[in-house]
This record gives sequence, C-alpha cells and structure tokens, in this order.
Amino acid sequence: MSALLEVSELDKRFGGLRACDRASFEVEQGQIAGMIGPNGAGKTTAFNCVAGFLKPDGGRVRFDGQDVTGFPPHRMFSNGLVRTFQIPQELDTMTVLENLMLAGERQSGEEVWRNWLLPWRVREEEQRLEARAHQVLELTQLGHQAYIRAGALSGGQRKLLELARALMAEPKMILLDEPGAGVNPALVRLLSEHIRELSEQLGLTFLIIEHNLDFVRQLCEPVIVMGQGRVLAVGGAEEVLTDPEVQAAYLSGQRT
Repeated sequence: MSALLEVSELDKRFGGLRACDRASFEVEQGQIAGMIGPNGAGKTTAFNCVAGFLKPDGGRVRFDGQDVTGFPPHRMFSNGLVRTFQIPQELDTMTVLENLMLAGERQSGEEVWRNWLLPWRVREEEQRLEARAHQVLELTQLGHQAYIRAGALSGGQRKLLELARALMAEPKMILLDEPGAGVNPALVRLLSEHIRELSEQLGLTFLIIEHNLDFVRQLCEPVIVMGQGRVLAVGGAEEVLTDPEVQAAYLSGQRT
C-alpha cells in the first residue's frame, strides 16, 4: 500500500495559539485510521486544514500524489476527499433521498441552459442519480427512510445520512468527525460495521476523529494521537494508549 494522504510539518496558528505544531502523519490507501487526543489537541484543526476549510500557515498536504496544500473544500471534494461534521449538516425540510441527490457531483441540471437545450440529458442524469441514491441508502440501511424528512431522523440515523451523502460523491477518502458522538451503542456498532464493509468492499480510506476509545480499538489501524497541536504517537491502539507521553496528555486534566 502507498500513502493516499501525507501531512508534513503542518502548522496553524490562531493569534498566540498554535493549534497545529509541525504535525506529520500518513494514511495509506484502504486504511481506517483513527485520530484521538484530549480536547484542544488540534484534531479538528488538522482535519480542517486537510479538507480545505482552513489554510495552514506552514507545512504541506499531499493527497493521491498531488500537493493540495491550501486547496479550498470544493477542490478537495472534486479530488475525492470528503469531510463530514460532528453535527450533521443535512437539509431538514427535504427528504432523505433528496439530501442524497443534492450531494451528487457535477449535475447538468445545475446549469440553466442545459434544462432548456438538453432536457433529455438532464432527465437521464437525474434517473441515474436517483438510482445511485437508492443503492447508497440500502447500503447504509436507510432505504426505508428514503421519503421522510431528514429532520425527522434520530441522531444516529443522521450520522448514517452524513455517511451516505459522503458516499454519493464517490470519494477516495472520507474524513469522519466523531461519528459515534451522541449515538446509542447499537447504532455505533452499525456505523462501525458499515465503515469496515466500505473499506473492505470498495477500498475506501477513512480518517476518523473519535473520543470513544472502544470504537477506535475495534475499528482503527493505525491510531494517530495528538496533544497540544503535536502528533504524540502513531501505531496500534493498544500500543499508543500505553505510551507514557500519551497517558500524560490524557491525565493533564482534559477529558477524552
């Protein structure tokens, strides 16, 4: 396997706060990597710099062999890297199916002139997009919820919808921000199963921020530990969690 994502000496400052302090890590093709650390460790800042929501002050991000440092989110999305959020970003008043269809990339119907001059092409594309959306919904066990409003979903189902919307973009890599937060244990297990299946069957690569260490132990390899903006350790879950520097970071008064 080769590194799909390479982050080198990543720096990001907010005034006097150095949220990322020369952080370096790699995620190889097909891996399910976890990123853990106390609150304020720099995990979300690193995510946002990788996904293009923040421009780093230093360092380099390479994705799929290309230097993408400072690329905006829409370019990262087009390149095959998709980020989800801890608080789902669904459109509440639209149906689950409509939420997925909006996530499809490069839709001809978005250009007004095509609707007038090439309506047959727009219709065919919408039919293919709807068929794919139904496939993704079945894959994430949301098929029976296709026609209800997204705002009526439970917290765990919204996390599944976030994952389904990411899949509609046919990504190479998905950055998941605390998929287990606020989700009951049964749905956490279901999410974990889906992520593993997607990695094994489709070759998808994941990088996951997660506070639930049991979730990380069962699913993630490698595990990247951050603290005070730095990468403290990288390795298997049990290996890094017994590292003295990692234990000191977790015992510093910040909760996991």
